[in-house]
Amino acid sequence: MKIEIIKKKQMKQYKNIFLSLIFASTLLTSCESLLEVSPEEVLLEEDYLGDDKLDARSALFGILSQMQEITGQYIVLGEMRADLVDVTVNAEDDIRQISTHDINPNNKYINPSVLFSIINNCNFALNGIDTEAYDGILEDDYASIMRIRTWAQIQILINYGKLPYITKPISTAEDLKEEYLLLDFDQAINQLIQNLQAVASIDNVSKYENSLGYNIFNMIPDGDVLLGDLNLWKGQYVTAANYYKNFFSKNVGLTGRYNLTSYFVITNLSGGNYSTVTYRPSIFLNDAVQVGEVINYTAFSDQYRQPNSSFQVLTNQMKPSTLAISNWDAQFKSYLGATYPGGEGDNRTNLLDDDGRPSSYSGSGDDARIAKYNNEYFIWNRAARVYLRYAEAINYAGHPEQALAVVNGIFNSTTTPTIDNSPFLNNPESYLNFTTGIYYISNDNGVIVSGNQGIRGRVSMAPLSVDPSLNEQETIEAVGQIILEESALELAFEGTRWEDLMRFAYRNNDPSIVADAVASKFASAGDVATAAIVQQKLLNSDNWFLPLTIPDNFISQ
Repeated sequence: MKIEIIKKKQMKQYKNIFLSLIFASTLLTSCESLLEVSPEEVLLEEDYLGDDKLDARSALFGILSQMQEITGQYIVLGEMRADLVDVTVNAEDDIRQISTHDINPNNKYINPSVLFSIINNCNFALNGIDTEAYDGILEDDYASIMRIRTWAQIQILINYGKLPYITKPISTAEDLKEEYLLLDFDQAINQLIQNLQAVASIDNVSKYENSLGYNIFNMIPDGDVLLGDLNLWKGQYVTAANYYKNFFSKNVGLTGRYNLTSYFVITNLSGGNYSTVTYRPSIFLNDAVQVGEVINYTAFSDQYRQPNSSFQVLTNQMKPSTLAISNWDAQFKSYLGATYPGGEGDNRTNLLDDDGRPSSYSGSGDDARIAKYNNEYFIWNRAARVYLRYAEAINYAGHPEQALAVVNGIFNSTTTPTIDNSPFLNNPESYLNFTTGIYYISNDNGVIVSGNQGIRGRVSMAPLSVDPSLNEQETIEAVGQIILEESALELAFEGTRWEDLMRFAYRNNDPSIVADAVASKFASAGDVATAAIVQQKLLNSDNWFLPLTIPDNFISQ
């Protein structure tokens, strides 16, 4: 299915926010003034490049500060439009509009100004950095800023269905009179892939490590993951799988980083007694970011003059939907392949560990609240997400057995795998092979005794299977549905649910995937009337996108 651009004639009722609001109010800023901080607050003396050169470090830090501003909008648009999040009694009208897809053009959450401002300030930096100066030490600054710009452009594309494509900095009203490209969904995907491939061999900047107490490297999108995501949207599944596998090969190591080896629940089996420990404290509640799981995050700090302004909105105006809770409640626990006694329910939800800490959400009914959010930082990419995207890629590349193993466990403790029969060893495709000694640990007899536990295995959830009588294509579709559902269980409230639903609908040319999922949120809560209205609206894919009017000098190819 080709996602069509919302027709301009349908948008006459909307204000021209693209021109009058975005550019006039936010894009006419310089990189130096992004944070309203003086250079000494973000510059180390030894990093200063001189008055006649672009200060790449200051530009990068300024752009990263804008990522703080976008967090609340990212979560609201990525979750509230989908099926896992509902409004609380405290929710303001703008939040309620997003939930019901009945959105006023003045709704503050659909204002794209910060995203366009990020893009524009990236353009200032990219046009100013001399990658050949200083013996090429600014190449990684350039590549990092290119990846941040691409991330922002992807958000524009997912939310508005089209991309006003601007690569030069806009600093005056005269700049707006030039012609620019307006890319449709597929054109934009192709262009962004091309942009990232140009810097694919350059690592993200690491020379500012722990500046102001932050790991700057982990605040910048990873190039392999971005290229994997874009190729997943494009339907180039082998290419996407290779990029995700590249990320694993570069980053997963013996230390356990990004390896899904940690058990977060059902431990200390003794005399038939089980102890349950939730996974939230291990990932989301640490004072310091959990480097073994978290790939990308945005930090908040008074040093940046930007505390987490969205935290109260996200925790007080949003709650887990009745549907999300019932999906978790329908799961079954296991321990080393055996059904856990009284094993209904998911260990990633409203269970308490021995210290009384909740997991993904706390409370019930009107008092239910999302518990994943941390006031000090927001996690927007982590290991589980990349494994699930990798599973999606290899499944639709024709390898559902391996895809299901990613969900259940690369090392699957319900069997006795050997070097010869394990699903990620001895395959002809390199992207399907995982290294022994890291993903698999075997004994002297070649029997695998431990390893990567997969998405469900590491939280001690019972493995899933598909009907063996299905043909190949039916098996792929069944495993795809498992991956989509497991993404909802694992990644709930983290900002990706709407794009996941949209991507599966896009792939299958089936708008009902989006429409039925969102309608079920209201139906599960007893609001049948709203369910019917929303379902009918979302069966038209034009209604997946937010209003955005484009000036006439943005030309479609």
